[in-house]
Amino acid sequence: AVVSTQSGHYGRGSISWQEKSWLPHLNPQNVLDYFCQRENPFYDKTCNNEVAKMQRLNPSQLSHMQGIEYTLLHVDEPSDLMIIRKQERHSTSHVVPLANYYVLKGTIYQAPDLHNVLNSRLAASLFHLQEAFDKTISYSKYDSNKGHYWSFDAKEKPEEEILSNESCSHFQRERVDALLDILTQKYRHFMLQSGPVPQQQSGSHQDISR
Repeated sequence: AVVSTQSGHYGRGSISWQEKSWLPHLNPQNVLDYFCQRENPFYDKTCNNEVAKMQRLNPSQLSHMQGIEYTLLHVDEPSDLMIIRKQERHSTSHVVPLANYYVLKGTIYQAPDLHNVLNSRLAASLFHLQEAFDKTISYSKYDSNKGHYWSFDAKEKPEEEILSNESCSHFQRERVDALLDILTQKYRHFMLQSGPVPQQQSGSHQDISR
């Protein structure tokens, strides 16, 4: 017998079992006997199937017993898939499903229950949500002049470069340069005058030559 364990989020759903000597002649008629091997880690040795086998009872007697039992639930021959259910029988007409096991090409796996599936899916969703929040926060920036803002640049720029580039736009720089050129050409003769313009002193001025 081969017992395989894989890492996973489903508890016993990560365990599989196989008995190679059964594989050549495994079929829907004997798959329940195959599952009820004592070496199978999924098999409960205190179940009614074991009691019936020890007492050599007809398998049909299981429906008149109370307790844990295993039954063949579904067969899909094209895919070589068979499903066995573990259930608790209370009467001939009342059973409570406990677990499902699928036999695929001779290897037995336990199907995860709804609780484990939801836990696994929620844990994966929370992980990706946390990654998204962390990535979003990394784009949040703060500047004393601008306050909080978003920066989605592929590469981070130095703070000095960001401030110098964002102090004025490209359009503003080009327009100011053009206006300065126009003013320089129009008022060139004022710029060529030498000396400062004399300033008139405050108060009255008297001519001392008189």
